[in-house]
Amino acid sequence: MNPPTHTRLPRYCRGKRGTVIAVRGAHVFPDDNALGHGEHPHWLYTVRFDATELWGANTSASAVYVDCWEPYLDLEAVRA
Repeated sequence: MNPPTHTRLPRYCRGKRGTVIAVRGAHVFPDDNALGHGEHPHWLYTVRFDATELWGANTSASAVYVDCWEPYLDLEAVRA
């Protein structure tokens, strides 16, 4: 996922596996709103990524938590 326009999804977690740990409700989807397409609310989730999934074994971090809107999630990977 490398959109040519605005996104709030950090590049370092794109295409990585994480665990949804909280549902934050439906909120304005900033990717659409920033382009003037309206608020288009989507569900927002807090996802926990193991640091080794993001940066490999040579990291001193244990985990990173990222708020991800539903369009950012790969539901096929979840179902696999």
